[in-house]
Amino acid sequence: MPSLTARAFQSLMGAVFAGRLPRDEAALRKALANGRRAGSGDPPASLFKRFDVVTRDQDGHRIYTVRPRGGAPVRGQILYLHGGGYVNPPSFLHWWFIAKLVKALGVACTVPRYPLAPEHGCDVSIAFASEVYRQLVSEHGAGKLLVMGDSAGGGLALAMLQQTRTLPAALILNAPWLDASVSDPSQVEIERREWLLNSLTLRTWGRWWGGSRDLRDPLVSPLFSDLSQLPQTLMFCGSADILVADARRMVKAAPTGRVRYVEEEGLMHVYPLLPFFPEARRAWTEIEGFVDIVLAGGYSVG
Repeated sequence: MPSLTARAFQSLMGAVFAGRLPRDEAALRKALANGRRAGSGDPPASLFKRFDVVTRDQDGHRIYTVRPRGGAPVRGQILYLHGGGYVNPPSFLHWWFIAKLVKALGVACTVPRYPLAPEHGCDVSIAFASEVYRQLVSEHGAGKLLVMGDSAGGGLALAMLQQTRTLPAALILNAPWLDASVSDPSQVEIERREWLLNSLTLRTWGRWWGGSRDLRDPLVSPLFSDLSQLPQTLMFCGSADILVADARRMVKAAPTGRVRYVEEEGLMHVYPLLPFFPEARRAWTEIEGFVDIVLAGGYSVG
């Protein structure tokens, strides 16, 4: 059963957003325009005060690397691919989460502002993320490099890794969006209770992202790719999330023992990003233990 905090928050959000999810593409485009005007997606000023932040541009898109203050040594490198349906920039919750990664884990975290749909399709964005990944492998080696993504960022991470011969030390996924076609029958029932995402929104964003590609193309929906070479993976999802069907199917498709999967009963989309949930604190304990083992060389795939 979800914690009292989670139940109260989700009930409140369900009441606030009841009947307000966009019901057609025109409404989605209007909501996207309004959302982009409301925030730039850049890190808050407090991040620059608390950490060393290096910025650079690649193909006209900003890439941030966040490190502990004062040049303190780090024990690993994370490539973080943010969620947002492939159409939205990172939110303040992403930057809060990234700050905690750097502080709690003693790592550097690189966050690319990858090209977004509908202006850019998956081919451009996967190529962009793949180049960032190759640069990090060249600079730091794969043995201390972890890839992490939430929601659409998790889908991008998995699609990106299908394009590389060099796997990272590990992969961490938070409610990854892996099937843009929303094809699992269980999602019909989950959608009736879902207040944040619906199938129309996901399929529309998926079409924008995929461009001329079919929604079940592995670059658009990496659930349908070859997962036999998946790196050691830690994955989270809540059972009240419409994307829980993607997470469950990925566990079944992956090699036995390759994925450590944590599913919280009744929890919403990307719940580990919400610091006030007890379930999110449990997720942090899982992340810390997993990263400790990975950076100590405790996992190997082969």
